[in-house]
Amino acid sequence: MKFGLPLCVIVLLSACQNYNSAELNHCAQQNYQCESSCKQSNTPGTMSHDICDSECIDSFNQCKAQVEKLTKNSNPKYQ
Repeated sequence: MKFGLPLCVIVLLSACQNYNSAELNHCAQQNYQCESSCKQSNTPGTMSHDICDSECIDSFNQCKAQVEKLTKNSNPKYQ
């Protein structure tokens, strides 16, 4: 799980070239900081660590959805 999620984020970012990469990079940075905080404050493999990781994923997905919505609203080819 250590490398799976960051790798997934990288793949998502590289696949989303239609979206503003600066905003997506911001989402990815927030996700990285969240995951790092989880690792420092929770023992890996425990339920509290898993919950923390899940919250990071939810936060990243919300951030990404916001970027997609903003991009769709500001880019006529998506309307």
